[in-house]
Amino acid sequence: MPSQRYIDLREDNLPDLHNNVLLKACQEDPDLLSELLYENKEFLFSIIAHYKGSIESLKNKFNVDEEELLQHAYIAVITAIRDFDFNKGIKFTTYIYRPIIWEVNQLLYNDSRLVRLSRSAVDLLKQMEKVENELGYFPKAEELAKLLDVTVERIENVLRFASELTSLNSLESFEPEDYSIGYESKVMDKIYVENLLKNSDLSEFETQVINLIMDGNNNSQIAKKLNVYPMTVNRALNRIKNKLDNNFESKRLSKYESEIGLIAEEMIELNCIMNIEQLKDLLDVCGYNISKYSSRVLYYIRQQAISRLDQNLSECNDCSQ
Repeated sequence: MPSQRYIDLREDNLPDLHNNVLLKACQEDPDLLSELLYENKEFLFSIIAHYKGSIESLKNKFNVDEEELLQHAYIAVITAIRDFDFNKGIKFTTYIYRPIIWEVNQLLYNDSRLVRLSRSAVDLLKQMEKVENELGYFPKAEELAKLLDVTVERIENVLRFASELTSLNSLESFEPEDYSIGYESKVMDKIYVENLLKNSDLSEFETQVINLIMDGNNNSQIAKKLNVYPMTVNRALNRIKNKLDNNFESKRLSKYESEIGLIAEEMIELNCIMNIEQLKDLLDVCGYNISKYSSRVLYYIRQQAISRLDQNLSECNDCSQ
């Protein structure tokens, strides 16, 4: 049973870790902080489960128990509350994820399995970043594998491990009772959503749901406001996700769109597939600064142009320009 002071500092319909008055008091009062940890252990477990898998699977895979996981999560919260600056305008619930996952990783991968990426994985991540900068967006794993001459599995494994420590910064509104939804973390950026909503063919109900998401509501709150079951909201969110993803893929343009279009038209005119040197010659003749294109970018432009051809063509080895 929490103390009377803890009860007094609580607010109705406001989770403890969203309550800045309570959190500030915990910075000064160790007893209150202990109560905060105890009262919110399910929230901490939900964060761990969201990013690391179910608690049962972690116990079996890493030979740890719930108490060990909880103690490391407690360490993260204690440190986070001590260092948190309430004047910076960010939510504590946004700030807390990284230290929790970091501490849990220290438990799961201790001694010879410390959380770290191998040198080759770090090098691969740097190559991925370079590709992203050159192309103007982050390609899918299949495309990255071709560009970097590694397997798709290698790309996915490195991204999966690294993302645990790098993708948490983008989260804005994870609610513990709704952690399984997983959708807000992808579409909470309002500019992204508003641009995609224009031509996504959403129903009136789906539009209401996404507008409530953008206003900061979780799915339980949305269900209550729209007088429907939470499962109805979940299904609507899945439909919205699919529609937005399809709309994004159909409208995404490469920063090299003009070059790709030019090359594709030339290949159609020549009735054959141009090689890299022929691409460079054409771009040079058409006024493009070919010194800015790396071999990887030229390969990408060529592949994108080929993908737009309606027919199977042979190489231009025997064709003249």
